[in-house]
Amino acid sequence: MGAYIKTILVAVVVACMSYIYKLNILGKTLVSQVKNITMPASEHFTIKRSPQPLPIFFLSHGGPTFQDKDDPLGGNLGAWKTTRKIGEYIRNKVNPDFIIVVSAHWQTENPDEIEVSTHGEGEAWYTQNGISSRKLRPDENALVYDFYGFPKRFYDSQFHTLANNFLANDIVESINDSDWLQAKTQERGIDHGVFVPFKVAFGDPNIIDSNKLDIDVPVIQVSLPGSDDIEISYRLGEALAKYRDLNAAIIFSGMSVHNLRDFRFALGGDTKARPYAKPFNDLLTEILTSPDKSKVLEKLKQLPRNPEWASIYKGAHPTNEHLLPAIAAAGASRGDKCNLLYSDVSGSLGWNLYSWGDISEF
Repeated sequence: MGAYIKTILVAVVVACMSYIYKLNILGKTLVSQVKNITMPASEHFTIKRSPQPLPIFFLSHGGPTFQDKDDPLGGNLGAWKTTRKIGEYIRNKVNPDFIIVVSAHWQTENPDEIEVSTHGEGEAWYTQNGISSRKLRPDENALVYDFYGFPKRFYDSQFHTLANNFLANDIVESINDSDWLQAKTQERGIDHGVFVPFKVAFGDPNIIDSNKLDIDVPVIQVSLPGSDDIEISYRLGEALAKYRDLNAAIIFSGMSVHNLRDFRFALGGDTKARPYAKPFNDLLTEILTSPDKSKVLEKLKQLPRNPEWASIYKGAHPTNEHLLPAIAAAGASRGDKCNLLYSDVSGSLGWNLYSWGDISEF
């Protein structure tokens, strides 16, 4: 009798376990189906390794008028053409799965803090001039029109790119793994230091709105730290460098020379280069292209300290937020050769464009 009861109990336990297992499988299936139905594309992404590290680029982006090919003040034809060529090269040869971009126009309030852009309702806080961009879909990057007093067409101009929260969170984790910086996501959108040169590089600058995605891979903007310290931005580049191995194109957007205080001379018709412009352009190139890569950071840190360099440095960058993306690019280079792709000066602006890494088909 005891053996019979034991057999019955075993059978009941097995039946219950089988029922629980089936419920578990059914539950997982239903959850998976719900996720597939409700989760937007911006919550999904498969990061994969690239056959070799992707190259990185530094762009001198000018002002919002840079997208006008022949603009005499805020643009430069050679820089425009080179930026266009870089975009074609990235799209057709590099073929990245996503793009990370660091712009001079986003710094946090804290020296060791980085923010990474995501989409969401918080983007509205960054609406400038009462103007909101026209999104084609909810998971698109908003545009931050962070410039004032320009013709209406520059505020009507649209550039459509996808955000991706999965990638943003992954980048946050990578930065938090560094010894120098802490990161968090921020619902923000992309500023004109991104969408203006990107429209030249990847879009059609001759039209106001393409009414389609202008780049078919996600674009994630990463802020600069809230500090003018050169080494901290260099370390940001180091933290982002891993994504070169994960099929990401990393683009840094600033200016090799940027003195808006002296831009008044150009507005008055005097467009000749200011005395510091070409010397600093040349000095920056000399440092970045130095064959001894182990000394690049130390030389960059000496820019404000070296008595022979300090005056042209302060002339070229009264505030250095437009130089810091180039510093971060050097940090992301991991010692790869720096190539000067274009150089020019106009008034108080410098238009150097650089790349690091293999661009043999450029």
